[in-house]
Amino acid sequence: MTRYAIAGSGSIGTALARLFARAGVEVDIANTRGPETIDPIGPGVRPVTMEAALTSDVIFMAVPFGAVARFGGQLPDWTGKTVVDMTNAHYSPGSAEILRGRLSAHYAAEQLPGADVVKAFNHLAAADLAAEIDSAVGRRVIFIATDVPAAGDRIAELVGALGLAAVQLGRIDEGGRLIQAPHALVLRNLIELAG
Repeated sequence: MTRYAIAGSGSIGTALARLFARAGVEVDIANTRGPETIDPIGPGVRPVTMEAALTSDVIFMAVPFGAVARFGGQLPDWTGKTVVDMTNAHYSPGSAEILRGRLSAHYAAEQLPGADVVKAFNHLAAADLAAEIDSAVGRRVIFIATDVPAAGDRIAELVGALGLAAVQLGRIDEGGRLIQAPHALVLRNLIELAG
């Protein structure tokens, strides 16, 4: 079984954890302060240490953009792991100097040597991401971009299991630009209508 973990218990990490709980998909959640600082979120969401979270197969990087390098430094080699980059550099002070024209997901990949990096779950505000939708109406759209198609497929499958609709945008330097703030799909809370 694939093991999932959310690294970061702020608003976006907690919103994602609520989706896991609602869907009945087990996930670990961690922060730098320790599991005892994480309030109960829902069934199947287990607060753990960051060290334990980093042993998972799929890790959702829900940290501030300025903490990406520090986060990446926690493992010398990320080979075999899929890391979902949920960050938004546009809102982070000093991000232009850090990126120097690179896309934020490419920068993240540099900090996570060996990882299959997927950009997803970053285009919505936390409140919108966590908000429930009646399944009779439809499913919230989650955009996915990656340079590793198999990793994109893996995350798209999970998105479906969470009761959401995956839309794959292709490579990071193509469709991924659309979900890097402040571009076209950021903060677009789209719904795939029930058929």
